[in-house]
Parts: sequence; C-alpha cells; structure tokens
Amino acid sequence: MGKADEIQAFESRFADEVVEIAAVTGPAGIGAGRAGSSALWTVFIPLIAWKELGGGGSAVQEALRLQWVADDKEWQKTRNILAANTVVRLEVRRGVQHKEMMLVKVVDAAYRDDEMERILQEALQPVYYEDELLGTFELNKTVKTFEKDIVWGDQEGTLYFDWDEDEGKMKASLETAYELIRNQTEWDARMRAYAAEKLVELANEWLPDDDEAGIDEITEEMFVKLMAFSSISVNPEGDFEVYFDDGDLFGGHAIIVSGHTNGTFKSAQIAG
Repeated sequence: MGKADEIQAFESRFADEVVEIAAVTGPAGIGAGRAGSSALWTVFIPLIAWKELGGGGSAVQEALRLQWVADDKEWQKTRNILAANTVVRLEVRRGVQHKEMMLVKVVDAAYRDDEMERILQEALQPVYYEDELLGTFELNKTVKTFEKDIVWGDQEGTLYFDWDEDEGKMKASLETAYELIRNQTEWDARMRAYAAEKLVELANEWLPDDDEAGIDEITEEMFVKLMAFSSISVNPEGDFEVYFDDGDLFGGHAIIVSGHTNGTFKSAQIAG
C-alpha cells in the first residue's frame, strides 16, 4: 500500500465535516506507531474531555484518541505540537464508529476556557487506593496503574497493579501481591535461581564484550548476587512479573521473571 492509499484508508475512518473544538489532553503526551510495511506513522495523543465550539454545548468527558498520520519528516515536525495536561483548541474530524478524532489543525496549543480548565484541574488531582494490609497506592495516570514503594528483602522498589473499573479485579490483584509479600524470602530466592538457570548461559555470551569484567565465567551464584530488585507487577489471575536490575550482566537491561502464585514460572528474559 502506497502513501496515498494509507492516507485514504486512515481518513475513511472519520466524518468529512471539520469541526472546531476545545479539548483537554490526557497525561500521556504524544506517541506514535507504525506497522513494519507502512510508509506512515500513526501519531496520537489522548483527550479526556472536549466540546464543540460555537454551539453553546457543554463538555463531554470521555477518553478518546486524537490521531493523525505522518511520514518520517512530518512525525519529527509534529511530535511536540501538543503537550500533555493542557487545554487546546483544535480543528478535527470525528470518528465514524470509534472513540477517536482526526487532527486537522492546531488552532491554539494553550487555549483559555474556564469550563475545560476546571476539568483539567480536577484531572490533575491525585487519586489513591487504600488497602487495609498494604496501605496507600497512588494512581500513575499516564499508564493507569496504582503504585506504592515497598521493601522486598533488603531492597527497595515498587509494587503496582492495573487500575480497573471493576473493584473486584483490583482486589484480586492485591491477593496476588499478598501471596508474594507474605512469603517473599522464599519467592525471592526461587525467582533469582530461576532467572540464573535460564539466563546464565546468555550472560556468559555477553561476557566477552565486557573488557572490564575481570572474570572468565559467570556462575549461577554470581548471577543471583548481581540481581537487584526493582518492581513487581501483579494481576487478578495470580500472574506476576518481577523486574530486577541486571548488575551490568546484560549492559543495563532489566531482567524480568514471570510466574504464577501456584508456584510455577513462565519465563525469564531481558528487556529494555
């Protein structure tokens, strides 16, 4: 598919009419993605509220995605045209079926509108989740996860779980956390041993690239000692991912151990 065909396919998802709106951008800022064979980037930023100007209507508070397409040069040019957590004035085309809009023009990237400013200020207020066992979590609005600092063994890090409209799912995620924290000494030892077993061979393949290592071979015991706890992600089904700093085993990549509270491990891999 050529560039013109990609533009046509993208624009077919939106109504022909161009409307002018005031909007509040979300906390994540501008991002972009591109399929391997595509010539164009799909660029996007979340909106959390909007209203059509000139008609006297009230704001609609809903999460939707403002999007446009761009080639490499246009992506670099437009990557900073809108900021997170800002009231803006835009020309857009509304999505035909989905909660999305197509950007036509940025009229004002720092627009003044009292109603939208009130919505923005409310959105900027911190959101907390109180758990009777683990204490207070704060919502990271950019990625929609509740987070809190914890001590795992003798190392500090972060525990987090996904925000969900279903309160029961969040409580189920915390049940996963309870199991891990209640038996953290055993879990920590098993996680490290599993990661060492799965990744020590790879670590030794990386070793020749490290001129300052001063060792000929990394053992599993050395591997375990070099790992440093970073964070735990838990979900309602009992699955978890634990992130460790690699102690320069892999040039600063994270080590991720995935498992389940039934005692099984799924994978150990490096990322980042």
